[in-house]
Amino acid sequence: MEKKSFLKGTLPIGVSDFKKLREENRYYVDKSLLIQKVWEAGSDVLLFPRPRRFGKTLNLSMLRYFFEKTDDLNASLFNGLFIFQQPEMMAHQGQYPLIYLTFKDVKEMTWDNCLSHLRHLLVTEWFRVAPLIKSCQKTPEEDRILTAFANHTTTLIELQKSLLIMMSLLWKATGQKTIVLIDEYDTPIHAGHQYGYYEEIILFMRNLLSAAFKDNSYLQKGIITGVLRVSKESIFTGLNNITVRSITDSEFSTYFGFTETEVETMLQDFSVVNPQEVKDWYNGYVFGKAVIYNPWSILNFLNSEDRQLKPYWIDSSSNDLVRELILQGPMSLRERIENLLNGESINSVLHETIVLRDIAATEENIWSLLTFSGYLKAIFLYQEDSLAVYQLTIPNREVLIFYRQTIQFWLNKQIGDHRLQHLLKSLLREDIKSFGGYLSDMVATILSYHDTSGSEPERVYHAFVLGLLVNLGSQYHVRSNREAGYGRYDVMLIPKNPQQTGFVFEFKKIDIEDNETSETAMKSALKQIQDKNYALELRATGVQKIVGIGVVVHNKKVWVQAVNFNREY
Repeated sequence: MEKKSFLKGTLPIGVSDFKKLREENRYYVDKSLLIQKVWEAGSDVLLFPRPRRFGKTLNLSMLRYFFEKTDDLNASLFNGLFIFQQPEMMAHQGQYPLIYLTFKDVKEMTWDNCLSHLRHLLVTEWFRVAPLIKSCQKTPEEDRILTAFANHTTTLIELQKSLLIMMSLLWKATGQKTIVLIDEYDTPIHAGHQYGYYEEIILFMRNLLSAAFKDNSYLQKGIITGVLRVSKESIFTGLNNITVRSITDSEFSTYFGFTETEVETMLQDFSVVNPQEVKDWYNGYVFGKAVIYNPWSILNFLNSEDRQLKPYWIDSSSNDLVRELILQGPMSLRERIENLLNGESINSVLHETIVLRDIAATEENIWSLLTFSGYLKAIFLYQEDSLAVYQLTIPNREVLIFYRQTIQFWLNKQIGDHRLQHLLKSLLREDIKSFGGYLSDMVATILSYHDTSGSEPERVYHAFVLGLLVNLGSQYHVRSNREAGYGRYDVMLIPKNPQQTGFVFEFKKIDIEDNETSETAMKSALKQIQDKNYALELRATGVQKIVGIGVVVHNKKVWVQAVNFNREY
């Protein structure tokens, strides 16, 4: 196991420039052996998809200051780091021409503005490396393109070939191959998906990256980072020299984010008295087989004056795409999220190649995006043909808050907080008639006929009611689909104070083909609660007053009745 080096100093909040961090003696968790790992990797091009704010930009900046040949002597930046103890690698320090691009701020609302922003970035990088190629002999075509760059008049095709042209001229000038670093390559693709120019940005990025990385004899090494691995057919067409190292791979798993050992050392260095609470809030990710903490949240927690545990990462930038998928997805998706909120897990295939325009086509696509974006933890279970199946859970309390806020927002938007509070209060008062009335009203307002007319409408109602009851989380433990007594109940509310009433819900559809009526279906639902002894789990916690509630459904009609095992409501 690698030991870790920790350099004391001020915390590097918002500092992603490696040179600035080192020269200002900021606190640094040593990831410098990534340099050797990247250099020795067999692939010419490496793609690292990682959640946002997990150290991608800082790592690329470190690689830049290590490899790039400049007038500045940057070797001293690595004094005391692990890489400094590797003389064979230090011989490569400052020896290569290098191109560095970051697309992290390309979030324009129109294609014209996006293209203008991309042009600015590429022209700026062109001028940055221009001194290196000033003295080399150029063809008339190269001179013409140089002039076009100087005048900002390059054509779209020339712009897409700009990296290849730069690399060929750097080869002429230095006799060395170029290292290319590209940070957050998928940010403009997300913007294109959101604002309606997806096809244009996909075509541009495909041509730009293919020119730079496909069969390019001027390339020494290419490193790309992003949040998602966009489908190879969309972006990396024909690139047979690219290797993707995602969060499901063990290789490179400890270089993005903080490991358990690193966090334990940090908490000791900053005299944190509640380490277990910090772990509960920010732990929970698994990259490959390594347990990983969210670095942004750890650093911001340590930097906060009152050491307040709060969702720093969730609050750090927009969650619009993820929130939109949850809010606009099918009811079954929110049902499974409710299960996750209750501490359960789901099993799903993960698709590592994402086509953003098709992201909402299947729930597997949505689970994949949530996992690779940092909103779910994935643990490998088994291989099913050519597909890997993972167990998915919410990683920590910080992300749990995001899901709760999202579901709460959906409920408030659909039914209003006022009506929701009336429904919950009527349940707690055991006013089942009013509870049923409020529920029927909400169903008529929110659920569509399409939602409730399938073969299992009770599942839709189950998910809907579960979402409502989660709002009682301060007073109750909300459980769903658990074994109890002699069967599996649908929903249970276990009071945190045993003096309060416990509730068990059973959902049942009316079997029209079997000539079932709402009355006979209700009798069956209430009888099942009693016969299966679902109250056993509640009694085991000391709860004495228990109410069983039957919810019978047919299309958009709902009937509610209750029994407390002594009298009916």
